Amino acid sequence: MERILSDLSRRELLMGAAAMTAACSQRTAAQVARPVFSVRDFGAGAGDSTRAIQRAIDEAGARGGGIVEIPGSYECGIVTVSGDGVTIRGVNGRLVNGRIVIPQGRQRCRIENLAILDRQGDSRTYALDVAGRNCTFKNLSLVKDPVAGGYQMYLRQPSAACDFSGLRLKGSNGIMVAGNDHIFDGFELESAMREGFGGDDAFAIKALGEPTTNITIRNGVVRGFYAIASFGSEIGTSGKTSDHRVAVRNVAVTDVMADRCSSLAFFKPGALIYDWRNGLIDGVRLERLKLTDERGERFAAGIRMIAGRGAIIRNVVGRQIEIRARAMSQGKFPTSAIDLSILEGAEARFEDIDLQMNFADPFDGAEHGPAAPGFPIDHIVRIEKSGRGGMRRINLDVTGRGSRFGGVYIGAGLDDAVTLRRAQLQRVGLHPPSTLGGGGIWSDSRVTLGDVSVDSPVLPKFGGRALGRN
Repeated sequence: MERILSDLSRRELLMGAAAMTAACSQRTAAQVARPVFSVRDFGAGAGDSTRAIQRAIDEAGARGGGIVEIPGSYECGIVTVSGDGVTIRGVNGRLVNGRIVIPQGRQRCRIENLAILDRQGDSRTYALDVAGRNCTFKNLSLVKDPVAGGYQMYLRQPSAACDFSGLRLKGSNGIMVAGNDHIFDGFELESAMREGFGGDDAFAIKALGEPTTNITIRNGVVRGFYAIASFGSEIGTSGKTSDHRVAVRNVAVTDVMADRCSSLAFFKPGALIYDWRNGLIDGVRLERLKLTDERGERFAAGIRMIAGRGAIIRNVVGRQIEIRARAMSQGKFPTSAIDLSILEGAEARFEDIDLQMNFADPFDGAEHGPAAPGFPIDHIVRIEKSGRGGMRRINLDVTGRGSRFGGVYIGAGLDDAVTLRRAQLQRVGLHPPSTLGGGGIWSDSRVTLGDVSVDSPVLPKFGGRALGRN
């Protein structure tokens, strides 16, 4: 009897499990088979289709999620995703002068295989405004034609866990990035590449009164921007004191090629005219980045850090950074492959910066002329401070070829802050002005030298009050 009951219990258990599996399969099928709505069925066609597209989006949201198809090209204004789980899918789809808004509170929204074309020529217009969470963007193209300034997309501070793959952007500035846990993978971003239009940062990473954390930017190409990624100036608090809790933390920029850009990465908390104070940038990794600007169309500084108003930049690592470029200008502002500067004003700090850089002037530092477009950069490395702040644990591994003033310049007030772990410098300091002393390595602060080799046919190898001359 016990065995019969035991067998029966096992049969009931197996039958129950099978029933549960079937029920789960039915629920999964229901979830996959989401309703599909074509904007044509809601009246989209010739003329302004904003209302028809919005009705289709609203219907998908009211059904608890669904797919809104955009077959063909439509004139459109601003539309808002009004429910969770809504997918907007292009079928050779294009919105002309459109903007899609995913507001705070929306989740699991998706935009795929869609182009948004801005024909207005207005720097104030943009294509995408995202404050939602757990949203996915695949094969999205944002174009301004005619070209104009202004961001193409805003990823707002409340946004989180948004995933962008196959993003294409052309004809304007880049993307404002805030929020948490975002990934950009496999992108191609092209600025206006015309004087006075666009040319700002491809990814402008900010922390507007709240932290921005865990941003991944990888496997892409940017053309004609100031930098692949910028940090600030809007980090911290606007005109108020803080305890540095408002920060940009944990950013990785890897495997990106910059074509004719001014910089690879530009750190600027508290450095510009805006009154943002006490910002913190903590934990940035730059790896396998390459910048090419052989004719000196835009290049100014490879990795540039400028801080003021109490800002802190710390825990920045750069590996396998390569630059082959000439400077865009000469004498307007300092140019270098690595530029670290603390400005006057409230105390700012750099801590634990570890950079490995390979720089080459394609014309070996030749003066500007018909055979050598662009200009030689001033220094391979330039480090100085004018404010009350300080630096510590700055470690550099640099190879560089071709410069105007010298190889490495370190200003006063930075005793024991800098270690040149490796500095292999060739043809540096080729065209120094007669009023400026210098050397392959010039330092007015105590500096630790590791594996150092300097070839300067014009200047002495070493100079400065701290090093002395040999």
